[in-house]
Amino acid sequence: MKTGEIALISLFSAIWVASQIYLGPVIGRLTTLHGLVQRFMGWFLMLVLAELTGRFGRVSLMAGIAALATRMIRYSASLYVWAVGLGYALGGLSFDALFFVPAARGLRMGRRTGYLVMTALVSGVLASLPYFLYRLISYGPVAFLVWLPVNLPKEFMDIGLNVLGTLAAVPMVPKIKTVLPTLKVEARK
Repeated sequence: MKTGEIALISLFSAIWVASQIYLGPVIGRLTTLHGLVQRFMGWFLMLVLAELTGRFGRVSLMAGIAALATRMIRYSASLYVWAVGLGYALGGLSFDALFFVPAARGLRMGRRTGYLVMTALVSGVLASLPYFLYRLISYGPVAFLVWLPVNLPKEFMDIGLNVLGTLAAVPMVPKIKTVLPTLKVEARK
């Protein structure tokens, strides 16, 4: 791994953690969008990092660092807190894997944006799995099904925030590439 990649992973992890710790609670109190910062900012940063580095594993590492750091800062023995963190790490890993599917490299504009939306949807759903498993185990199957109509709309909203974060990053990537030093990556050529 190159020094520039390590710097970008560190920078983006710090941005994600700081936004979750400082902006997340404020926006959560002002709106009903509790996951706005975590989901929107996380998936925005995932796309930007994947585009800048052009290598698999960098997004997974950033998501894992951000998930672990926010869980440690919000220290709690609650299994829920760790299930949410595991979800963000799983979301980052799946975004990373889908972004670097070899067949997706040749996609152009509209098709590429559509593929990125699908990537955000799938990785968002996978990020929600630990949360749903936690709820299933803690509620039990019957109560889980009873509360599903209450919990499901929030999950749809969270996954929508993943998509919005990714879509917001699409037009920003070329601009960010001009501001940040371009990494010379052999894999993208």
